[in-house]
Amino acid sequence: MAGKEIRVVAGDRGGWNALEPPLVRALDAGCTVRVYFTATCGKQFAEGKLQSDKRMEVQAGSPEWDDLDKFFSPPGHHLTVVGASQAEEGITAALHALIMSRSAPRLGVQDMYGSSMPTLRLMDTALECLCVTDEFARDMVLREFPDLRDRIAVTGGPQFDKTITVKKSWAEHRRQLREALQVTGEQGVFLIAGGLNGTAETLELLEAGIEQAGLAQTATVILRAHPRAMEEDKRLAKQYMDSTGRQWFTDVDRSLAPTSDDLLPGVDFVLSGYSTTNYFGVLYEMPGVVYVGTPAFKKDLMAEKGLDKPPEAEIGAGWYVTTADEMARVITEVRRGEASTDLQKVKDAQRRIAAHNDGHATDRVWSEMQKLMGI
Repeated sequence: MAGKEIRVVAGDRGGWNALEPPLVRALDAGCTVRVYFTATCGKQFAEGKLQSDKRMEVQAGSPEWDDLDKFFSPPGHHLTVVGASQAEEGITAALHALIMSRSAPRLGVQDMYGSSMPTLRLMDTALECLCVTDEFARDMVLREFPDLRDRIAVTGGPQFDKTITVKKSWAEHRRQLREALQVTGEQGVFLIAGGLNGTAETLELLEAGIEQAGLAQTATVILRAHPRAMEEDKRLAKQYMDSTGRQWFTDVDRSLAPTSDDLLPGVDFVLSGYSTTNYFGVLYEMPGVVYVGTPAFKKDLMAEKGLDKPPEAEIGAGWYVTTADEMARVITEVRRGEASTDLQKVKDAQRRIAAHNDGHATDRVWSEMQKLMGI
């Protein structure tokens, strides 16, 4: 593998998380890996919030043509890898990278359902291979881009390989987190994974649902904001939290749970519009995975992915709520456990998705990379 060079462009942090494990595998095999961070990844790299393998040659810059042109000059690399992005800067950078890399094979890795769609809509013929998480993701792409049928590889998500390890130590993680939260086994703990917009709407819906379900005196609520949350969303969420009389908001030290995903073993319900955190909850086969169809979330989902409803909710692998009454019903059904027929249907669908993430996605994406480099 010595002498093989891979050039990578990543904008969204979720997209990078899916790329990093197979790229580390490439480094281990002797490849040279050059990475260009832009958009959220570029900002986080500059701030020291994104740490990459020290063997990678990394630079950060704008998504503009001139900056990307410098990164791809001179030509002669053996593979271009682009991360999925739903932000305008990341999409622009991916498009420029694909155009500039016509002399090398091009591979995309989709981190979540529909996250590659914005780039594909601009240049769907540019990829020699697109790696997706499961058969549902593949079918979703093919509905819009049937010509990609022979260029899609169902690999699982490399960023989800760690779920196998976490599952094995789930009980201990749960004990530590709930001890830190100072909650008992019977108390309901709710995690909100915030979106770009709509966080205050979710807080309001959840508060009413908890009240109707009779848990207002014992509930605990954790809010983790989205890294790309709009300033107006942050303002409205803070305004809501300051105005409500509830005393149930809390969190744990970031050293114990740096990300929203790390909190999952300790909570009973996770709510978002369509976040990766919810998808982790599906893979962990958590009973309380809730997709919230607030107006803001629905608007953003349609704008980013062209969907009215999250695919996981369509499949039935998570609950879908739009009102406080529906939220209260979900809380009740989850707490019924094995006695709930609806809950068993959710868990069956979750098992179908989890089956595609067996801890070997990194191996499969790395295999696709090797094929494209002629190895």
